[in-house]
Amino acid sequence: MDAMKITAVLFLSYICFSSSMAICPNQCTCYFSDNTTAVICVSIESLYEVPENIPPNATRISLEFTNIGIIEEKDFLGFHQLEELHLSNNRLTNISSGALKGLHQLRILDLTNNLLTTIAPELFSTSFNLTTLVLLGNKLQTVNPLWFHHLHSLESLDLSNNMLKSLPPNSFQNLTNLITLDLSSNKLEHLSIDLFNKMSKLERLNLGDNQLRSVLPGIFDHLLNLEYLFLNANQIGKIPVGLFNKLLKLDTMDLSSNKLESVPPGVFDKLLHIGTKWQQGLDVSLNPWVCNCDLKYLWNWLTMNSEKMFSLDSTVCAKPEIVREKQITALTEVELMC
Repeated sequence: MDAMKITAVLFLSYICFSSSMAICPNQCTCYFSDNTTAVICVSIESLYEVPENIPPNATRISLEFTNIGIIEEKDFLGFHQLEELHLSNNRLTNISSGALKGLHQLRILDLTNNLLTTIAPELFSTSFNLTTLVLLGNKLQTVNPLWFHHLHSLESLDLSNNMLKSLPPNSFQNLTNLITLDLSSNKLEHLSIDLFNKMSKLERLNLGDNQLRSVLPGIFDHLLNLEYLFLNANQIGKIPVGLFNKLLKLDTMDLSSNKLESVPPGVFDKLLHIGTKWQQGLDVSLNPWVCNCDLKYLWNWLTMNSEKMFSLDSTVCAKPEIVREKQITALTEVELMC
């Protein structure tokens, strides 16, 4: 009798397993385990909409490198166990405001390299557990603070490689648990003084490859846990006195490829942890440094901390002509004309 029961259980298990295996969209691959149901639909040019027959217990869905252009409200209805949704490298121009409704377990949403010019204000209103949001490589020209209003659990936000020209002062006011923020490769010309005020947990901030001409004094004063700061490839011509004084945990900072001719005395004196993790921690190369007495502080700091510097060979004088292209740390005090 026991043998018959065991046989029956095994038979029913086989039927259930076979049935679950059969529920998989055409041209897609599905993986089933005790805690995970993954649906992978990648590089399917004939896919223009979210396919049917996705297992309702899916925990991960990847629809990537397809021609899907629109996400409708019905497309992910009932996927209550979904934790990861990857929609990168499609042709998305519109996502219905209710498309994520009910996806309360969603932790990761990747919308990399699509054609989004805007986002419905309420799209993320029920995404309470979202920790990672990737919007990199779209056509966004502005940020609506309502997008992130309910994302109190968000830890990583990537808005890089869009067309952002400015950011409202309250863009990120509710992202109090954010650890990583990437705003690089946009067209930002200025930043509000209180843009980062609520981000006391932020550890990594990337503002590289924008069009910033200046950085306001005090803008980083609330980023007490910041470890990585990237300001490279902007148009910054001056560093305010005390700009980095509150960044006591800063390990890596990139100021390369800007318009800096000098820096104020003492500007790096509080960066006691620079280069602690990787030894090298500061890059000031590819700036038009004017090597006169005004540069004495930087010259002395670089000389004393040369082992902490990236790209010393490219940290050279632009003026005066007599020392043009000469490495700053190779200068003598006489050449600085002090």
